[in-house]
Amino acid sequence: MLAVFQDIAKNAPFPDGVMKGNSYEVIGDKMGGDADDYMLATYGIPSVTAEMGFFGQYIDDWRCQSKGICFEILRDNTRWIEYIMQKIPDIAEAVIIH
Repeated sequence: MLAVFQDIAKNAPFPDGVMKGNSYEVIGDKMGGDADDYMLATYGIPSVTAEMGFFGQYIDDWRCQSKGICFEILRDNTRWIEYIMQKIPDIAEAVIIH
């Protein structure tokens, strides 16, 4: 099963500059309630928390100020989501085997 998630991390078309890791590895701060590490440690399930946009973009205001920027963020992130959707049969097979 881990191989499926390693493939996604390596080959999914994430936006340029995407940062991967837990909250400490990405932003240098531990977060209370960060479910990704808990899911992996407790159940062995890799998890993703998608923060769309670029680092620091919404530091003061969590509203997208431009329709063009919002469209670009959604377009860029749709690509990796679609890649994962194509991997659902592989993920289901791995779950059934284990």
